[in-house]
Amino acid sequence: MISVLHICTDFWPSTGGIEEFVLQLAKRSDSVGIKASVLCFNRMRGHHENLPVKETIQGVPITRIPFLNFKYYKPTLLPLKLLKECNLLHVHGIGAPLDYVGMTKWLHKKPIILSTHGGIFHTNSLLSIKRIYFHGIESFILNGVNVVVACSESDRALFKQISERVILLENAADVTVLLQLCMDAKENGRCLYVGRLSENKGIPALLNAFAVAKNLGAQFSLRLAGPDENGHGRKFGELAHTLGISENVVFLGKVNQDELLEEYHLAENFVSASNYEGFGISAIEAKAAGCRLILNSNDAFRSLFQHDPAADLVDFSDFSTTGKKISLALSNRPNPVVISKRNDAMRFSWETKIMEWRDLYFKYHQ
Repeated sequence: MISVLHICTDFWPSTGGIEEFVLQLAKRSDSVGIKASVLCFNRMRGHHENLPVKETIQGVPITRIPFLNFKYYKPTLLPLKLLKECNLLHVHGIGAPLDYVGMTKWLHKKPIILSTHGGIFHTNSLLSIKRIYFHGIESFILNGVNVVVACSESDRALFKQISERVILLENAADVTVLLQLCMDAKENGRCLYVGRLSENKGIPALLNAFAVAKNLGAQFSLRLAGPDENGHGRKFGELAHTLGISENVVFLGKVNQDELLEEYHLAENFVSASNYEGFGISAIEAKAAGCRLILNSNDAFRSLFQHDPAADLVDFSDFSTTGKKISLALSNRPNPVVISKRNDAMRFSWETKIMEWRDLYFKYHQ
């Protein structure tokens, strides 16, 4: 059995797209002859308490290590003994852990797989420094990486600028259970957002567009499910109040899997004003649940849904135009094509993707 060590900054109980992907990949690997474990940081975003050094979650062994919490870079010393004990190192995202693994390859001598997860250009802050880091330091580090796995077409185009070892293996989503949900429970005008309450997710633009829709007579409830790790929830709540839509908006906070499943079950529409996505797992999940998609036209969403008749790609920075489109969409029940296209999400199922990961691991293991 091949042993794979997944290396990431944040992991459970922290939740998000990367954390969910790593958990699902790790716990499903055993069924295809892969023994997986996780190495991550010992503190969650927005929390100061240290998490246990050793823990097992859903059968996945976790080791947590301390780090220096600089705002934009979090250096740490990874335990070389742990790196040497496995057959493969699978690093999730670029940053200090990848830099350490790359620079110490002459010591641990293990093949390195990198999953891109959107890189570092989620926001425009420190853009010049990010470009220098990406095209300079990371270009050098990737010389020691055996394969760069882009999770989306946009990531493949980005990382091909600094590496010749880029392949495309799109992320997976747990769509099977969502495809089993019946459509009869959908509530008219019920809209769902799933993701962190962070600036790059475009929450202010989302609220402004829905305010325009309400002024045009739209009837809706907008439910936002996701953790508020940076403390933006209060500010967004105040904005909803100022815009006159606080009675229509519910901030659910962090929800468990059963609660999220029920949200998908009841939602007629899925919305996202995100400026940047590494992939867009929640949108895939919503598609499988039979939701109509109203999405900001970013690179990842265009790659996934540009030709999907069940999705509307809009410009959320144009509140007025997008608000009118939302109002028009909410005045009509979703087209039957939304239901008919649900099964297209099966290409992202874990049943399919875990076999692709197995083949990749066996190709590069030693």
